[in-house]
This record gives sequence, C-alpha cells and structure tokens, in this order.
Amino acid sequence: MLRVLAVVLWMLLLGGCSDRGAGGESTAGEISGENILTDDAALLGDKRDLLRKYYEFNRALLDEFDIDFRIITATGDEDIDVFSNRRFTELQRHSRSHSGKAMLLVINAVQDRVRLEVSQALEPVYTDAFVSYIERRGMVPYFRDDRVAEGIYMITELVGDRARDAGKGKEFVPPMVSRSIGAGAKTEAKIGRKDPNAQKGARVEVSNAEGPLDLLRRYLDEVLRPHNTNPDLGLYSKATREFFRKHTVTEINMDNEIRFLTPCMAGKTEKIAPDGRHAVLLNEPLQDHRACSPYFFIMEDGIWRLDIATMADVLRFNRTMEWHFDMKKRLEDEGLYYAFAFDGWQFDRYGFPHPVPPEHAKPEDARWGFKCKPWYRPGEDPQKLTRCWISLVWPGSPAQVRMGMDVYDFIYAVGEGPDRMENVSYRQFMEYMASVPSGEIATIEVERTQKGAKLPHHIIRRGMAP
Repeated sequence: MLRVLAVVLWMLLLGGCSDRGAGGESTAGEISGENILTDDAALLGDKRDLLRKYYEFNRALLDEFDIDFRIITATGDEDIDVFSNRRFTELQRHSRSHSGKAMLLVINAVQDRVRLEVSQALEPVYTDAFVSYIERRGMVPYFRDDRVAEGIYMITELVGDRARDAGKGKEFVPPMVSRSIGAGAKTEAKIGRKDPNAQKGARVEVSNAEGPLDLLRRYLDEVLRPHNTNPDLGLYSKATREFFRKHTVTEINMDNEIRFLTPCMAGKTEKIAPDGRHAVLLNEPLQDHRACSPYFFIMEDGIWRLDIATMADVLRFNRTMEWHFDMKKRLEDEGLYYAFAFDGWQFDRYGFPHPVPPEHAKPEDARWGFKCKPWYRPGEDPQKLTRCWISLVWPGSPAQVRMGMDVYDFIYAVGEGPDRMENVSYRQFMEYMASVPSGEIATIEVERTQKGAKLPHHIIRRGMAP
C-alpha cells in the first residue's frame, strides 16, 4: 500500500498524455517514436495521466538500467507462448538495450492469459520467484477489477524497484510461498473476474484514548502486515473508507508500504493543528527524510482516524519513492487543513520541501508573515478607498504555507457567506486577517491581471489561521 500511495494513491501520482488515445500502436509511437506499448485489445481505455507516467517509468528503466521493457495487449487465437516467443525474438533483434536486457509483457484478452518474457541477461535478477510474485500478487488483482492500466503501471514500478535492489546486492526473497513458473511464464489474467475474497479482513476499531502514533502502529501491525484489505476499518476516516472501496489494494502494495514505513516509525513527530481536529505525523528535518511519507489524521466522532484519502489527493512520489506535494492540489479541499504542519518550510516548483535560511525566516511578531502596500484604481479617490496589495511574503510563513499567498495579490474581498466583504480597504483587510481566530479558516479573494486579458481574474485563497 505504499504503492497504494504509489499506484493508487501515489499513482494519483500523475500528468497528461498525448491527445490520441491508448488504442493500437499509435500512442507509444507518439510518445517515443517506438512501439513501447501496443494496445491492440484496447484494454487501457483513456488513461492518459496513467499512461504518461508509464512512459516516464519505461524511459527511466532504459536510461538507468538499460532495460528495454515492452507491452502488448492482444486478441488473437494464436497460442500465447508461440506469440510471445515470436514477438520477443523481434524485440531482441530491434532492442533499444545495448546489453541484451529485454522484457516483454503480453496480455491476451481473448485467451485471458498473461505472459512475461525475460531475456537471459536479466534472469539472474528477475528470477522465477519474482515473476511468479508480480504476476499472481501484482497484476492479477488489478486485472480482476478491470484496472489493467493500473496493473501495468505497477509492474513497471516493481521492475524498476527490483533493478535498484539488485544494484545494491539485494537478493529477491518473496514474502510469500511462491512456486516457480519460469522467467518466461504465463498465468491466467482473470480480467474482470472479481475476487470474492478481496476487500476482506478483521475489523480494526479504535478508541478515543488512542493518538495518531498509536493508530499508525496499529495500521502497520493490524492492517499492512496481515494484508487486511477490508475498507471499512474503524481506524480509517469516512473519506478513506470510500476511497478504498473504489480502489484495488494488493499484497504487493502492502508489502511495499511496510518496507518504507517501518524504518520511519521511530522518528515520527506528531503535530496537532490549532483546530484540534487535524494531525500530521512526519519525520524532520524533511529534506533528510524524503522517503518517509507524512501521514494525515482527522478527528471524527471524537476519535482520531487515518486520512489516506487526503494523502492521495495532495501527495506524490517519484521513482525512488521520495514524497512531495502536488502544488496544484496542496491547498484544495481537506488538504488545506494539514498545511499547518509544514510551517517553516518552503517548496520548490515540484513540491519538495526545503529549509528556510534563518535570515529569511518570518519575524516572531508577524502572525501571518506578509507585508501589505496601499493601492487604488486610476480615477478613484485614495482618501475614500485605498486597497491592499501583497508586497512581501516570508518563505515558510503561514501566509505562504497555509494560504498560498503570493506577491502581487491585490486584495479584493475577505470572508465567506454572510460575512463576506467586497472592495475591502487596506484597513478592513488588515483588521480581518488579525481577527480570524487560531484554527479557523481565513478566506480572501485576490485580483490578478493575466497577460493579454482585458479584466483581472479572481483567485480564492483559504488557510487555517495560526
């Protein structure tokens, strides 16, 4: 499940693909000029974001490890062994790899079979046990839920992970009893055949005496380690239960989360929001623990619960599983309630956290951490209405971290609902920002002038008051 944070969650880890669909060989050709992915069975649908991420990982396999990994979905009645062998021979003859490292995944929708071919140069790394593990415990659960694209993306990640482990001298020992099926082997794909035992497991209830760290320990011991895929656990938030009802969680997902979470447990620091309803467990200093994901918790019915749904919305992971924020979504919906935990940190354009140099830190007496200068529209009488524009935002300040406030935000309105005030003056704005109680949400509307636009556009900024 840290590949629930990397294939589901963290596969929500993604960007946009080409304008053409995933059918046939055209998509791969548009991306790279080569037939990396051939979707003759049209199993992948219009998964543009996911497919783009797949192509990125595929290119990384070639660049980092010289592995040429291709995928074909087929519908023919030719025996999958014969078909795979023929196409694999063609692949090796025209391979992008300079060292004979090639892999071919074939999925036949009509025969409901999947076969993974591995070149001789890769067999010591991608052993029979590894192939068995990823086919049976990785691909098939996704295929059962008609999530073929997700399954393919996950396999690409696992192939990359295994290559990195092998580079560190680590042998693959599957956390399961796995019979050998051969490095060039086939198994049932089971596409669309729901698993009656999926999303089952013992109930895990929690009490109001347990804090976020207690919950995370129980999540590790009572959910991940026993492979408990029940979505309706008491330690999950309501949104998280709904999230897991809609997504596939495999044993490999959970094994990977165990792998990444376990070494981070001892260094977790608990931060409680001023509203008393949100909490974050993280490992500081953040730049030294990029493989240790923060975990979010929300108070529901007087009990702390794990909020993986919001983590899935705002967190992303790169190929080496270093976490960072989706900067477009970081302060959307429930995500803005967790921003408080990152006060004092600044983020680059990719969402990775960095420390703020002491000389640039917010002064102690600046509550929000911004400066305002007066302005007025041409033709207006400044004695009657002088507005505010943001002239300075200290890095890592609540104004930046919690609200996303930026220089050249021209303040137009404050508040929401019946308390909303438009055309606010300099003084009204400053008084409003000073008056919002700690833990409550401040809302401002700012004017921004777009290049070439006749009129400014408006942006809503919301954030929890420090």
